[in-house]
Amino acid sequence: MTNNQLQKIGWNEFFKDNMAVKLENTFPARVIAQKGDVYTLLSEQGEHNAKVTGKFRFNTKQVKDFPVVGDFVIVGKAKGSDNIQIHELLDRKNSFSRKMPISGGRKLKDNMIDGGVTEEQVIAANLDVIFVICGLDGNFSIPRLERYLALIRHQNLNVAILLNKLDLCENMEEKINEVSKIAGNAPVLAVSALTKQGIGQLSEYITCGKTIAFVGSSGVGKSTLLNSLFEDQVQITNTTSDHSGKGKHTTTHRQMFFHQTGCMIIDTPGMKELQLWADEEDISTVYQAVIDTIARCKFSNCTHDGEPGCAIKDALDSGELSEQRYIRYKKSLKEVRRLEERKREYKNKKMKRGR
Repeated sequence: MTNNQLQKIGWNEFFKDNMAVKLENTFPARVIAQKGDVYTLLSEQGEHNAKVTGKFRFNTKQVKDFPVVGDFVIVGKAKGSDNIQIHELLDRKNSFSRKMPISGGRKLKDNMIDGGVTEEQVIAANLDVIFVICGLDGNFSIPRLERYLALIRHQNLNVAILLNKLDLCENMEEKINEVSKIAGNAPVLAVSALTKQGIGQLSEYITCGKTIAFVGSSGVGKSTLLNSLFEDQVQITNTTSDHSGKGKHTTTHRQMFFHQTGCMIIDTPGMKELQLWADEEDISTVYQAVIDTIARCKFSNCTHDGEPGCAIKDALDSGELSEQRYIRYKKSLKEVRRLEERKREYKNKKMKRGR
């Protein structure tokens, strides 16, 4: 791989400028797959499998600071061996993250999932656009799309919403309109990965040097869409239930695929748990219609609980604002405020342990 080829996989001045003093016999590489603690890398020297050095692991205190697919890292041969090791993670241009899922101690508090470690889990890094994929079958979910949008807004990532399984949908226009109401400025594209209907709309995104991430729940057709774009069976797919629209976790790890155009596409496993890693501003952006309605309230301290001149009450009564969407706004706002509390608690505990 030449230096020009390194640039084709996303290397640019941003990463070069953020590279510390280069260690002897080290070179940059991009993470293109991850299975557990083993990373597959691509560099000017070719493809390698590598783990982080003991020093890297010892000095890294948070999960978010370990490499993920899409990252650029500095690597070199282990002393007295031909094995490649990861020495350094370069600064990220951006990332797509969620709050770490809860493996134990899950509980409901104020009708919200609570517990687990209050840390950021990075799913993919250094992205040009995210495709949020939603099924036009039993998998269709406006609340889930809103949560994805909140996570994406937190990093100011470019996003397109792909409504897949067009071939199974009888009320396509109705669902497109429903999604458009919550999409903000994100384009909403209806496609069928199976029949390739509407796939041509994606050509403006699938371009040389760009990195795209596919995200969405299991069963939405991410792997089928990937196969359709590559015109090859690059990912294994499973048939979803006709009744529920749910699918198995066909994709078991994150991996980058290289399209013939030179575009890089990261496929990710379906996410069952999508806890927010966002703030109040992100929630306000996703629920802009609610914010605009609140701004019309007669009193600035209106609690929207029966006060005179409450624009929220009027909008709910007239049908201008969906009651379910308003409920989701309040729940999301409560969730991110609780997240901020837990971040402060987590930080204080770390400070006490460090004394």
